[in-house]
Amino acid sequence: MAKIYEKEINLQDYSKDDLLHFYEVMVKIRKFDENLIQLMQDGKVSGFYHSGIGSEGVSAGSISRNLRDEDYIYYNHRGCNQKIAKGVPLSKLYGDFLGRVEGTTKGLGAGIVHSADPARGVLGQAGTIGSQLGISVGTAYSAKFKGTDQVTLVYFGDGAASREPLHGSLNWAGLYKLPLIYICENNEYAISSHISETHSVKEHIADWAEGYGIPNCVVDGNDVLLMHEVVKEAVERAKRGEGPTFIEAKTFRHRGHFEGDPYDYVPAEVLKEWKEKRDPIKNYKTRLIDEGIFTEDELAHLDNQIDSEIIAAIKKAEDSPLPDPERIFEGLFA
Repeated sequence: MAKIYEKEINLQDYSKDDLLHFYEVMVKIRKFDENLIQLMQDGKVSGFYHSGIGSEGVSAGSISRNLRDEDYIYYNHRGCNQKIAKGVPLSKLYGDFLGRVEGTTKGLGAGIVHSADPARGVLGQAGTIGSQLGISVGTAYSAKFKGTDQVTLVYFGDGAASREPLHGSLNWAGLYKLPLIYICENNEYAISSHISETHSVKEHIADWAEGYGIPNCVVDGNDVLLMHEVVKEAVERAKRGEGPTFIEAKTFRHRGHFEGDPYDYVPAEVLKEWKEKRDPIKNYKTRLIDEGIFTEDELAHLDNQIDSEIIAAIKKAEDSPLPDPERIFEGLFA
């Protein structure tokens, strides 16, 4: 059975720069999300959007100060969280949703979350749930084959964990001891289906990894520093050639599966508990202030800077042109 990852976290063991960086990334993710939702409500963005509000700690903790540009990630449905943590410019993400040339797809993928930034190790996504799990094996195998110390992180939800690609991926990663880290964001609901209705495991999704000989654990994904530490250890294992790690991060989304989803299938008291008592940003901010690392004014100043950065990013994306119709066949392989 998967163990619960626990570790005493002392803020004095981190530099102020790192502590502020974790906060900055989480706030940037949330404010990006809130502003994108507003753009959708204003009729400027079409298509689906899967909000990641409430689970910022998973991405900020796992990627920040753990990965380099040359390390790879495959994101999940709420992938803007991971892409922002990996350093993809906000204007490029807004550009993708607005269908502008500024976007990573250069306007050819309007209103989608399937963007890519290979220079930063963000290799894209496909619409098939769980497809990234198989592809990530190939990326991790390439690093092992070439003898580099690159690692691959693959993110997926509890819904994707119930599909076949996970088990084929775990088998290969375990067999070849690939430098691959699985991060399952367990928010308990796959669209509207609760995990108790869709999974055979009785305790933790991470239990499945045990059968493939892969070290595994369950962690509070809303504790950004705990998330950072567990992934740091997994990255170090991978770089030593000791193979993959499976991490189940417990978290919860504050909004529906997609914008427009009434989210009425989640009990009101459950959602209230996660919002009021387990919000990753609120809890981390409180700790930084209570332990005298930063003042409320210092963090408020950073919040304002992020607001200005987002306004500038949206303007840059909106001022960018729409793609020329003559480019319709650009980038096609067949």
